[in-house]
Amino acid sequence: MKKYFLALLVGLFSQITPAAAQIKSSEVEIWGLPTGLTRESFVAALNEKKATVCMAAIRPMGYKDAQVIWLADDQWLVTLRSDTGKPYRTTAAPAPSVVAQLNAAMHIQQLHNPEFQMARKMLFAVRAQDTAAVAAIRRKYPRHQAARYAASLRLLQAPSPLTVAQCVAVLHSAAPDSVREKALVQAGSRAHTATEVYQLLPFLRDPNLGIATLQLVQGFFRYHPIALQDWPQVLPDYVQALNAPDPTMVAGLSAFLYEHKVPRQYAQQLMTQGSTTIREILQGQHAELSVLKQPLYPLLSYLAGSSITSASAGLAYVATFTTQ
Repeated sequence: MKKYFLALLVGLFSQITPAAAQIKSSEVEIWGLPTGLTRESFVAALNEKKATVCMAAIRPMGYKDAQVIWLADDQWLVTLRSDTGKPYRTTAAPAPSVVAQLNAAMHIQQLHNPEFQMARKMLFAVRAQDTAAVAAIRRKYPRHQAARYAASLRLLQAPSPLTVAQCVAVLHSAAPDSVREKALVQAGSRAHTATEVYQLLPFLRDPNLGIATLQLVQGFFRYHPIALQDWPQVLPDYVQALNAPDPTMVAGLSAFLYEHKVPRQYAQQLMTQGSTTIREILQGQHAELSVLKQPLYPLLSYLAGSSITSASAGLAYVATFTTQ
């Protein structure tokens, strides 16, 4: 998955790269095209705007949650769908006092430096005194600045008057994403129980915060296994998240559900109600999409009770539910 996080960043930076030539339809794989549109007509519209394959060009065309993922040289994946699950945001403004505390606690630039990202990823490992996990994360950041990392970890561990509930309320609100990202960080650093983390599950579907939410959920439940009696409560959120348009998040969530052995009794619910993005991934044509397909196979194999190691076998398994 590391390669795809890098690819997503490359896709973001492509927004500021001027177009040197016309885009060819063969360079773009598109998921979620509306009825009546073809890949060729979509690419033609981009060329007419003299635009690059980037979210800055595509979102104003009416695809507000479009994402662009770099696959290889001059090869892109564009997802156009928006989330259609139960709404998780309101039009209400966040509490001004909470926003003020979030802004005072950290700057948005700070959240994006490598040392802070490193501290976020290892917070739960540090709490659990899992020295092996901490060392493994450190190795992924060989050039990190030790002092800046230590300061970031202290910030995450520092006492705060904010509660998880207050941070979740900001995440549900109409606050700007820069403020909501701070709320997610604070919620994660304040969370100590599964009940608190469960409140964050709707934000797996967030087009801007989904990956960060998944990393938080993965980190917490690595040390606090999901209780068997909790699955009926949390499964609807996981099912809706599997339909989120972001294939990177869905691939990661599929791996998470396999690792935590979602009870097989929910296979039908998962495959009939939560397989939209799974099917898109499995139907993907570009060879580089194998990076997204591979995390799906263990979950599908586990649910099926037999080995599934190819996209065609995965689609055949999903079809046994969707054709019932």
